[in-house]
Amino acid sequence: MGIDRKKSLSAPLDAAEDDLRSRAEESLSTQVTAAGRPRQGNEAQSLLHELQVHQIELEMQNAELRQARDNLEEMLEKYTDLYDFAPVGYFTLARDGTIHAVNLRGAGLLGLERTALAGRHFEQFVTIADRSVFTAFLCKVFGSQAKASCELALLKEDEGPLFVQIEAVAVASGQECLATILDISERRQLEENLEILHTDLAAHAAELEFANIELDAFNYTVAHDLRRPLTVINGYCQVVKELCSDKPEAQCGKFIQRIYEGSLRMNQTINTLLQFASVTRVEMHQKTVDLSAMANAVATELKLAAPENRSTFRIATGITADGDPDLLRVALDNLIDNAWKYAGSREEAVIEFDVTDADGKPACFVRDNGPGFDMALADKLFLPFHRHSETDVDGHGIGLATVERIVRRHGGRIWAESKPGEGATFFFTLA
Repeated sequence: MGIDRKKSLSAPLDAAEDDLRSRAEESLSTQVTAAGRPRQGNEAQSLLHELQVHQIELEMQNAELRQARDNLEEMLEKYTDLYDFAPVGYFTLARDGTIHAVNLRGAGLLGLERTALAGRHFEQFVTIADRSVFTAFLCKVFGSQAKASCELALLKEDEGPLFVQIEAVAVASGQECLATILDISERRQLEENLEILHTDLAAHAAELEFANIELDAFNYTVAHDLRRPLTVINGYCQVVKELCSDKPEAQCGKFIQRIYEGSLRMNQTINTLLQFASVTRVEMHQKTVDLSAMANAVATELKLAAPENRSTFRIATGITADGDPDLLRVALDNLIDNAWKYAGSREEAVIEFDVTDADGKPACFVRDNGPGFDMALADKLFLPFHRHSETDVDGHGIGLATVERIVRRHGGRIWAESKPGEGATFFFTLA
């Protein structure tokens, strides 16, 4: 490549040198002919001196031209190397995106030999999703003299998408643009990793916030709900101690019975707290679960435990979901038992389990026709240890919070809809 360039540059210079020599000889011949006789003496010596000076001047000019030619060739080789082996891709593109020229780095980014790229449209190397971006980019480049830039993904044979940043500016003619292409795949990967890290940090921060809220509620429960049965036990023990010797045994038996009942309530509270705390720690085992069959099993157990409750169950068939069977059973236990407790006092109580559509995803729901609640309290329903009703229904305010934890672990969400006196519906989705 360098040798051919030297020949192409040296030919015009050699021709110019011959032309100068020819014109000098012609001029000398003309002068002699015009005089009609050869010059002699001082006149001949003067002419000889003049010719020698011209010869020296021509030789100096030729030397300077050769030096300039060598310098030009050296600079051209340097700039050619800089162009070809630059760390970024250089492209010359026509208005329609045809590739007119490309350096070695640019050809490497597209995964082809440089000779195979000339005349091809750059757009065919852009992913289908980003071709509209590239078209808009070219319009912007040729629509103004200002530099424009964009980021898009390129197709590369036998490899995944290559993310690049393109900067280009149109030349003065407006028919071509000069573009640089920089591989930003590593930067994109770092940005994605950073985004994942931020998401994880946000999730951990949210979990920590939930944990702090639950810890405060737990402290309140320990300070009140657990101390109350213990106070009862302690008080009656003191009474038994003081009165047993003076009272009939039947009276002491009543006191002892109350002590027993208080200890049972305390034990039940402790077990509920332990179950709630274990929901986020237990390892999940995913499988397809028949939620309809599970809901029927829960309903059967409730009827056996309280046959006096005349609630009617309407459970749809064929409802399945992917999740942990044990955790989903706990969730249905709490939702259906919650409806059973609140709607069971009605003469014609009805509890439904079915599925509906919510924003394009299946959402299971448990509906009852019980007393319902004010939607102003909806944001507090799933807080642990928070009782959302002032009725005499037994509970520890943990059931719905447990369901919310289980649903969240499955990647879903839970919400409720209700009107006072018109029952309540609890919806949940699973990822």
